[in-house]
Amino acid sequence: MEPDQIADALTAFINTNIMARGHPVRPNDDLEAAGLDSMALLKVLLFIEAEFGFWIPDEDLVRDTLRSPLALANYIRRRQSPS
Repeated sequence: MEPDQIADALTAFINTNIMARGHPVRPNDDLEAAGLDSMALLKVLLFIEAEFGFWIPDEDLVRDTLRSPLALANYIRRRQSPS
């Protein structure tokens, strides 16, 4: 999957399962500014594990990785790429 497709999947999950009553997020939106708290981020991480087949290790749970759906998508794409 390309990063844009991954970002769309993440955005759809967030908007359907987390932001259902709030303002929907877009791929480039800052997730913290959108109001996602630690419990919401945990839901996103569980979605990534179920959908993409891996858990993001603690050392990669940094602001740059978690900033937006697109930032997460770029991280996922890098993890999916053969080394």
